Amino acid sequence: MSGDRAIGVGTLLNGRYRLEAPLGDGGFGRVYAAMDESLGRKVAVKVLTLRAEWSPEERAERQGRFRREAYAAAALAHPNVATVHDAGAHQGSPFLVMELLAGEDFGRVLLERGGLPVTEVLSYGAQIAAGLQHAHEHGLVHRDIKPENLMLLPDGTVKVCDFGLAAQQDPTRTRHTAAHAVLGSPPYLSPEQAQGHEVTSASDLYALGCVLYAMLAEGPPFSAGTPVGYAYKHVHVAPEPIARRRPDVPAPLADLVHALLAKSPADRPGSAGEVAERLREMARPAEEARVDARHVLWALLEEGEELLAKQRYTEADRRYWEVLHRLALLGVEGDAAAFAARFGRARALEGMHGTVAAIRRFAEVARESSAALGAGHPLARCLASYAAVRAAPEQ
Repeated sequence: MSGDRAIGVGTLLNGRYRLEAPLGDGGFGRVYAAMDESLGRKVAVKVLTLRAEWSPEERAERQGRFRREAYAAAALAHPNVATVHDAGAHQGSPFLVMELLAGEDFGRVLLERGGLPVTEVLSYGAQIAAGLQHAHEHGLVHRDIKPENLMLLPDGTVKVCDFGLAAQQDPTRTRHTAAHAVLGSPPYLSPEQAQGHEVTSASDLYALGCVLYAMLAEGPPFSAGTPVGYAYKHVHVAPEPIARRRPDVPAPLADLVHALLAKSPADRPGSAGEVAERLREMARPAEEARVDARHVLWALLEEGEELLAKQRYTEADRRYWEVLHRLALLGVEGDAAAFAARFGRARALEGMHGTVAAIRRFAEVARESSAALGAGHPLARCLASYAAVRAAPEQ
């Protein structure tokens, strides 16, 4: 037995990398969690899948391309690109050793969350574009940008992964892949890839446009039952305006996404770096707006306190309700301001209907603020003390 069929869990590659558990398949390779026994660290190892039906020529071509692009990918060093540590071959099967990332790929993220907040899409998109710009500057085109090849780490960092289909942009290099070969994932395939034409950095930008569209609209721009159906739509059909699927997407962001989805590579933005900068520019006023919104929220809370002091309970309750409504729109219902507003509403209720009517509300806010903010948080301590005092007459 030779090649990929002899490789699996327990295999020691080149006397150094012990395969421990399968992580998934894709890009003509199988990925394993492994132990680098020389350095005592966990890594991810991708082994080229050698299929029995391949001819000797096709097998040699794929092995050569995998080795060639693996070494090229190993030269990349960027915060938004998964680090490649090593490359080699075991029993004729090339393999790539990468950092083992703790997080979720965006395929899973989108499945679990659906459409993402615009502020998150701006951040994630800028990071992906920055990683692509670094690869393009080193002469590499990824060719398979899709949610499953983008990893979201717990701290919000995005890593571009899996350069298994990457191609070097070098007109002096002999082509090892037939001009008509179609490589990539159908929902995220550029028109030129679908037609078997030359793939350039602009092809990655089209795929990035598909990914941003999916992040915003809960799905890529096109759906089809077959790869041929996808190819036809990428080449001939204009995507539905994203504003129809997601009306709250700002016009500049929608315009950028549709520019990335231009059928002609020449009509797309000039570089991934340009895309990253445009997304960052859009994020700046959004962040400023969030800061301004917080000032408004705390001003509303102060108004509520003043109205409570004047025993204008109904008006105070409306101010606190407005704070909670605005926080919900910002997607930060667990913020300290939310618990302050809920505490204010409980006191307004107490003023209108007496302590007995509000005791349960005080206890609930105190319990949930302690869980969300931590028992030592000043607001959580204040709410706990207040709830305890109000509950005392019942005991």
